Amino acid sequence: DDFYNAIYTYNTTHEEPLYLLQALTLPDAVNYGEGDAFRKSFYGRLLSDGLKLVDIIHGRRILPVGEMSGSGYYRKDISPWVIGYLVGTEWNPDVIAYTDERDIYDTAYDGAYFSTTDGAGAFEAMLTKIMDRITAYESKKYKEQRLIGFMNEPLTDPFVYRDDYGKVIYKFENKDLEKKTYGRQLDKYVCLDAEHVIPGEKNQAGTFAFYHLYDFCPEFYKYFSEEQKAGLADILPSMDMSKSFDGYLDLLGKYHTMPVIGSFGFSTSRGITTDAYGGPLDEKAQGERLMTVYRDMEAAGFSGGCITGWQDQWERRSWNTAYTQDLANNKLWKDLQTDGQGYGLMEFTTSEVQIDGDPSEWSPDKVLLENQGRRLSVKTDGEGLCFLVEGSDVSENKTLYFPVDTTGESGSRTSDSPKLNFSADADFLLCLNGKNDSRLLVQSRYDSVRENFLNEMEGKNPFEEYPEADASEFVPIRMAMENKTVLEQVNPETYPLRYLPAWEAGKLRHGNNNPDSETYDSLADFCYGDGCVEIRIPWALLNFSNPAQRLIHADYYKNYGVKFMEIKKCRIGMGDGTEDEISMSEYSLKWKKQKYEERLKASYPIIQSVWR
Repeated sequence: DDFYNAIYTYNTTHEEPLYLLQALTLPDAVNYGEGDAFRKSFYGRLLSDGLKLVDIIHGRRILPVGEMSGSGYYRKDISPWVIGYLVGTEWNPDVIAYTDERDIYDTAYDGAYFSTTDGAGAFEAMLTKIMDRITAYESKKYKEQRLIGFMNEPLTDPFVYRDDYGKVIYKFENKDLEKKTYGRQLDKYVCLDAEHVIPGEKNQAGTFAFYHLYDFCPEFYKYFSEEQKAGLADILPSMDMSKSFDGYLDLLGKYHTMPVIGSFGFSTSRGITTDAYGGPLDEKAQGERLMTVYRDMEAAGFSGGCITGWQDQWERRSWNTAYTQDLANNKLWKDLQTDGQGYGLMEFTTSEVQIDGDPSEWSPDKVLLENQGRRLSVKTDGEGLCFLVEGSDVSENKTLYFPVDTTGESGSRTSDSPKLNFSADADFLLCLNGKNDSRLLVQSRYDSVRENFLNEMEGKNPFEEYPEADASEFVPIRMAMENKTVLEQVNPETYPLRYLPAWEAGKLRHGNNNPDSETYDSLADFCYGDGCVEIRIPWALLNFSNPAQRLIHADYYKNYGVKFMEIKKCRIGMGDGTEDEISMSEYSLKWKKQKYEERLKASYPIIQSVWR
């Protein structure tokens, strides 16, 4: 109720109010659970929550403590500022397919406020019934109506892709069914169409089409079925493919007969899931890209747009990092590597060290070791392990090496390339080699991407042959990325592997990471100063699953996957490769509850200047 109370307070004390498009979502456990969309936990929950939301915005609802959907005293009437309702989430295509294939449900629904048209499926009929019931409830109880629509996205949009793999015959409830698998390469096998849901005579508010927008497939329109191309013959020739999402915005704007709204976002995280933008986006690039999409939406005739995140969300996960994390506790620390956490315009900064080449914030008690006229200081914060190296020869022209040992279960005292020896087993090797060629390497046995994605990247089983515990090979740290390549020629008898590409996540970026600097670079990992260099290594790059509880990955090949183990200390060394052996010293890992500050990203004023 704090959120709704805050809206009421703001709007009754300001001349320009804030407006709300109220979402009605489902938990992942329901959306990706078993059964069809008409089960009680799916349809029943959507409807029940929808009716509660009507009462909530009118200030007429009390939810007791213990209800999973939220609790509180909703006594403030914010309905004058609620634009409408948005039903659903990014739907699980399997639930849509399963619901539509069953012949026990009607595909038609005729309500007083919403009805389906010919061609609707059972899932669309379910959504129509939800929209009709919510509108009927508000109309009868409060004598008001609002816009209402449902969530959609490229994976479930109205468009049909050609079937490159031929027809598939499969068993369903003891019957042979022929199922067209259009767009199987893209996992696009279901369709939802807002045009199949039309307002009834009693409906005076109307509906809209809503899409969550992202780069689905380069030149997607090339892969439409022939029937689909014919159906869009009046639209496809006039699409502006140079605009955002390869003309997808133009297509939606021209296809729909109702208002179209889109949500869109871009992450400033260090890690990525796609190379569609040439790598991670810094905060400035985030703002510029967001406003490019917004302008393209205006040009395409959209009625509105929503940026998907106001603030970064530490609890979010991404498919290519979730396997590495203690997901129940990832809100305790800031994971720079998870793409899903960085979509906000405001961040929560926990950094105790500004990576800007200025050593003034470091105290003498942080010095870990000294050798060859150089001094290494070490700190930790909510984002990673931080180094300060000081010395008369410390510059971008001097190559330095920093072995790091964490596990005690694996690691090597030697490195084949570069040729180095260490006083203890090392799991990681930080190679500082100027502004453009510095990176963190991992011992091949402790490479989490090899264990988890080798089959998807190279078609090999990682457990058939794997590196020895003391292997002396140190390899680049990578992230698996999406492969959206569409194969033009395929064999319908076999499913060809499209291997996942990799991004070198361990490549370090030079720049000034201090937000107060005129040359601020939000993605910078290290920065040279006068006779010094500051470095931050993100926790996830060091295979920490939960730094707040000092949990790291145990040996993958003893445990057949990612298991967590607690450590209390690590070992860190420093050298330039001229010594016989790089000496390593113990560093105690301690964690204190993180203090954070809210900070508007550099993207915010860019958006503000356009929207103002």
